[in-house]
Amino acid sequence: MIKKIEILGIQLDNYTVQEAMGRVDEFLNSTAMHTIEDISMEMLVKAGEDEALRDCIESLDLAVISEQEILKAAGVSSQQRLRETAEQQFFTEFLRRAMEENRTACLLADTEQRLERLQDFFRENYGELRILAGFALENCVGDVEGVVNDINGASPDIVFSVLPVPEQEYFLMEQQSKLNVSVWYGMGSGYASVHGVSKMKRMAKRLLHRGMMKRMVSRYKQEKGKGADGTDSK
Repeated sequence: MIKKIEILGIQLDNYTVQEAMGRVDEFLNSTAMHTIEDISMEMLVKAGEDEALRDCIESLDLAVISEQEILKAAGVSSQQRLRETAEQQFFTEFLRRAMEENRTACLLADTEQRLERLQDFFRENYGELRILAGFALENCVGDVEGVVNDINGASPDIVFSVLPVPEQEYFLMEQQSKLNVSVWYGMGSGYASVHGVSKMKRMAKRLLHRGMMKRMVSRYKQEKGKGADGTDSK
């Protein structure tokens, strides 16, 4: 199976869950911080107009495709990968490993409301995870480095972030060198599908991003097939 795929000119990882967890074992036992993020259609659509976001996605130590529509758009037909992605199996396995190894975590959100939803999510679904503290950027007085200092003071193994795109990626690029943790995990918003968002609204948003991404992929392929002078390069 190809371990890298390209979509809209962005290189993404295409590991099976088992292969990805092999990398996670290395991350959790390293002295350096490693970065993981769930990649959604929304992120790819926004990355089409945001070079900094594109750079951040491509610099991740592990980019986890979180929606099977991305795989299909990239021409991936493996039923195993489509199933793993649709069922969010990597995230489940990552949390299982963290709890088994008694890893500690801090939570990061942009608002107090989102932080409370995230805390509820972990409490209801992964109650054995050792959460040391939670932080909302809206409560930060002054520079956001105060939040980084608070996270480092708690000394967690993992930071789970649900900052919105692309603020999450900007925060990561600016603060990565200052965080003393083993793993940064940018979860995205998909985890909270039952918290405060109606099923109809979620579906409408997903269909919107799917349609936008299809148009962008089609345009990208057309432009890629043309030479610098605009003529067909074939």
